[in-house]
Amino acid sequence: MIFIIIMLSVFLGDLLLKKYVEANLPEGEEKSVLGGKILIRKVHNSGIAMGGLSEHPLLIRRGTLGLIGGILVYFISLLFRKGNAGRKTGLSLLLGGAMCNWYDRFHQGYVTDYFSFQVKWERLKRVVFNLSDICIFIGTVLFCFGKHKKKG
Repeated sequence: MIFIIIMLSVFLGDLLLKKYVEANLPEGEEKSVLGGKILIRKVHNSGIAMGGLSEHPLLIRRGTLGLIGGILVYFISLLFRKGNAGRKTGLSLLLGGAMCNWYDRFHQGYVTDYFSFQVKWERLKRVVFNLSDICIFIGTVLFCFGKHKKKG
């Protein structure tokens, strides 16, 4: 049950953050937080990571929905097995983030990204994320490095 709660918390948490940014941060405005280490700005990303494939929105919506569906089936099967807490946590984070970004794409035609890191390397500074993106990354790492309990 905890893994479902994690997944729903990521989905709802990022959805609320995106709604807040959409309602309260004008396009082009930038705010600095956490001692200037994080920049808050609103960016509409109609593609996948860093705007890739933005000219193919239907492919993105259908492709990501297919991936989410496949991962969800595996996740549900994993929930009925003992152990694998690292992998279950990873998939909870990954699915919560992926579903929230897909929801954005489906309802708005783009994903709202809203923060970046204030670093010296200009290319990294221009990359804008959202909470779902971070959860997808962390979830993937946890899934890949989580111990897999063998049957039998």
